Amino acid sequence: MKSNSKSSKNLSTRESLIQSGLVLVELTGLRGLTVRELAAHANVNLGSFVYHFRNRDNFLAELVEIWYQPMYQQLRMTSEAAGNASALSRLKSTVEHLIDLVSAKVPFISHLFADAFAGEVAAQKFLLNLPNRHPQIIYRLMSEAQQEKSVASGSTLHLVIFVMTAVGMPLLLAGEMMQGCDWLPDDAQKIRDLMRDPDSAKQRLLWALAGIAFQK
Repeated sequence: MKSNSKSSKNLSTRESLIQSGLVLVELTGLRGLTVRELAAHANVNLGSFVYHFRNRDNFLAELVEIWYQPMYQQLRMTSEAAGNASALSRLKSTVEHLIDLVSAKVPFISHLFADAFAGEVAAQKFLLNLPNRHPQIIYRLMSEAQQEKSVASGSTLHLVIFVMTAVGMPLLLAGEMMQGCDWLPDDAQKIRDLMRDPDSAKQRLLWALAGIAFQK
């Protein structure tokens, strides 16, 4: 792997390692990242890696958090914006923003699930803690929408699962399908393109919200 020394010239050693890590794991996933390759890409020595992170698991855990935190903060801000707007409106805006963020990070996210299945501890811990983060924002907005009688009563969790599966599952599956599938026939390519298109995901969101609308 080619060194990243030019772009990291003005970065600290720690920052260079993090930036190189973000580039590499998008290509290989956490499971494909080696400390030696990371150090070479960041143009730092192995001793510097050990000094800053001690071991690979610590590095990967911090890397995933650095990748995720901006997304989480943006979604929190979106969910709280226009506080006088209806809960349904804020729910729609937040999920639309989530679609845009996920669409831009599909390779990383797809790798993250594969990493967890492959036994990468950092990926497993991240996914186990995830329900208490941005999914909790979606859950809260859905509950508020139920209270204002914008969406159906019943299990809030079930409604969240329904909406997020309809919206997000095709995006994630398309991310997996992007890997080495150029041999697929044109019709299958069209399906893949539709699944990973953010505008199509937003259309599915509208259909899902219409489907769970409160019936008077």
